[in-house]
Amino acid sequence: MASPIHMHFFLFLTILSSTVPVQSQVPKKQTFQFINQGEFSDYIVEYNANHRIIRTAEDTFYNYPFRLCIYNTTANAYILALRAGIPNDEDLMSWVWDANRNDPVRENATLTFGRNGNLILSDVDGRIVWQTNTANKGVNGISLQPNGNLVLQDKNGRFVWQSFDYPVDTLLVETTVSRTSDVDGRDGPYSIVIDKKGFTMYLRNSGKFLKYGGWRGEGLLNITFDAVPEDRMNDNNLTPRPTRHLLQSRPVDNSRGIILKKLNYNATYSFFRLESDGNLKAFTYYTNTSYLKWDQTYAFFGDYVRECGLPSKCGSFGFCDKRMCIACPSPKGLLGWSESCKPPAVPSCANGGASAKYYKIAGVQHFTSPFDEGQGPMKVNDYRDKCSKDCKCAGFFYREESSKCFSVPVLGTLIKDEYFPCWLHQVLV
Repeated sequence: MASPIHMHFFLFLTILSSTVPVQSQVPKKQTFQFINQGEFSDYIVEYNANHRIIRTAEDTFYNYPFRLCIYNTTANAYILALRAGIPNDEDLMSWVWDANRNDPVRENATLTFGRNGNLILSDVDGRIVWQTNTANKGVNGISLQPNGNLVLQDKNGRFVWQSFDYPVDTLLVETTVSRTSDVDGRDGPYSIVIDKKGFTMYLRNSGKFLKYGGWRGEGLLNITFDAVPEDRMNDNNLTPRPTRHLLQSRPVDNSRGIILKKLNYNATYSFFRLESDGNLKAFTYYTNTSYLKWDQTYAFFGDYVRECGLPSKCGSFGFCDKRMCIACPSPKGLLGWSESCKPPAVPSCANGGASAKYYKIAGVQHFTSPFDEGQGPMKVNDYRDKCSKDCKCAGFFYREESSKCFSVPVLGTLIKDEYFPCWLHQVLV
């Protein structure tokens, strides 16, 4: 029975083939192939990178102040990326999107846009490293939009693919991050996730996600980074500015905005980025000066007290008070802090943690303290035994007012707080 069914199906397709419209193709003049070779640009860019500008006959990939390039910070390891900045400006240019951060290509790699509408980055050996997966999907052209959105569109101008759907560590104006997306800090363990709790900042460590910041927003579907003129804002609690930035959230039931304060200048050329140290910052291009035009106009960990809540503020270990790393905690007390300050080693728990010793640091809290109520109530000695049996427990914090404890797998920056004593491992040599 299988053979006749297959035959009828084949004949049916053959009869209808003449009536099926032919998939539109990219005009030949818009196709291109860029080979990664030649001289580097002499413009100053972030990370002290070498970069080449990707040019086509119609200069498809330039729209002031954005341009598509390929750059490297390590020899023979290149990343396809979007650059933001003004040519001949004394300030460095910023990288605001990239395609293949975790899989760089080499010299003589190729970027190809063919008539089937697929944009492909291939290494020198022909291996496809990155692509838009838009072959034969009706793509009719490619362009870089004024807002820095790289798009592939059909003949009616509808976006078939856009870079705004794939943010890496940066949100440009009008970029939307949905609940299914996350934003990863460049080359670091930090990420921002839109989840059931809201707009949440996480540190990934030992397989666990440790919350260290963000905004609450139960039922949040997505967030858009946008710029709103001053006359459209209605918030008497904010100091007047020429323009405002807005993180516009879209919950299930209604619309709600998360306003970022102290953002000024022309907000059209702005970006919102998760930095490699876990901080969340906004930068705006200021045209009324001849240097340092990318001005930092917001930082989540930017005020006098909050900056100590940045997990890496004092490196891998340190005691922070009012933005200053003031001490390196030790069994002998608070010693002078330096970049060489290291957390105490976690002893082996092979023997059930029987050999684990601890020393107490009074008046500190952890960067996760605001987000962890702890377990209990229980006695300190009971939680000490619990931590000793946990191979990933670097120390534990005790809330004196509630007799609740919580343990952490990483210490990082400890924040001055008179109500939070902390117990850390003491390794006897």
